Amino acid sequence: MLIFTGIDTSICVETSLREGFNIGYDVAIISDATASGDKRHYETTLERVRDYYGIVMDTERFKTAIGKLHKIRKGEIDVRTMPKEQVEAFLEEMNLLDPSKFAAEETVL
Repeated sequence: MLIFTGIDTSICVETSLREGFNIGYDVAIISDATASGDKRHYETTLERVRDYYGIVMDTERFKTAIGKLHKIRKGEIDVRTMPKEQVEAFLEEMNLLDPSKFAAEETVL
């Protein structure tokens, strides 16, 4: 995963983010660690990322996510046993699709 911060959200950051996405990376932008001289451009970029490319979160949410990932890696949290409501809330917050729904479907050729 590529995490983006930067000075001009709607130019440099968005261009780098799109390039990462186009070559196959999952991307995230830290909304309060980017800026733009034009608030409308800034907000449009966050909306585009959220709708098409990746995850938008602020620094506090990012720190929480990193902390949970650390616990998952250490085996302190088992994502397979997390409450369904917690998983659904995360997917909705981050505007993500539920991968379990795709794993259950069979591909018909």
